Amino acid sequence: MNRPIACLLSLTALMFVSADNRDASRKGQESLAQLQSYVGSWRGVGQVRRGSTQGAWLEQSEWAWQFNKEGAVLKFDSKGAKHFSSGTLQATEKKDEYRLIARSPDGKQAATYSGSLDEGNKLSLVANEPMEGFPARISLRLVAGGKRLVVLYERRLSSGRFIRLAEVGYTRKGSGFGKGTTFVECVVTGGKGTIPVTYQGKTYYVCCGGCRDLFEEDPEAALEEYRERKQAEKKKAR
Repeated sequence: MNRPIACLLSLTALMFVSADNRDASRKGQESLAQLQSYVGSWRGVGQVRRGSTQGAWLEQSEWAWQFNKEGAVLKFDSKGAKHFSSGTLQATEKKDEYRLIARSPDGKQAATYSGSLDEGNKLSLVANEPMEGFPARISLRLVAGGKRLVVLYERRLSSGRFIRLAEVGYTRKGSGFGKGTTFVECVVTGGKGTIPVTYQGKTYYVCCGGCRDLFEEDPEAALEEYRERKQAEKKKAR
């Protein structure tokens, strides 16, 4: 086989691989779309008991998209956390089910949780198997128009009942209560765009580092999907 033909075949193979990766990322992204509002920087106050400062702590959490050949996931990293230092959230093969893999504060252990959203958009995740030092259940819910994120950690009694371990109330960094909700859109996910990216002299916005990396890897594909999404939204609105 001569060299030009070999190069052409290699390029064709890479194009198919890239297309497959984009399809996988898109699938995961669509499944996680309902959780897009988790993306961002948060300041949190943890309390063992509501209304009491005894045992309280401060922590910060950063949620972002992550794209790889296996699809899209939401990842988080937390500083000062008492329960989880980091983790990834992804859709499972089952419809409307999510899987959380969370790491201990020292990062040495990990636990897996599974669950779904209820009608009030509260995400409840139960540990697949009991692990010492880890909560048995974690629940996440957004309030105040997405400006607040409340995370409840619970342990499980021998009777099977869940009781409170602690709760963390996060406020989105840079949020302003009472202000309008208009924002610049992320061209990758449709969330709130906060990071500028440039292509062919024009500036666009993405919501996190993961979306920035995906855009920079193939801006043409990202913009094409963005245009297709906007056209679909217009047709749906008619």
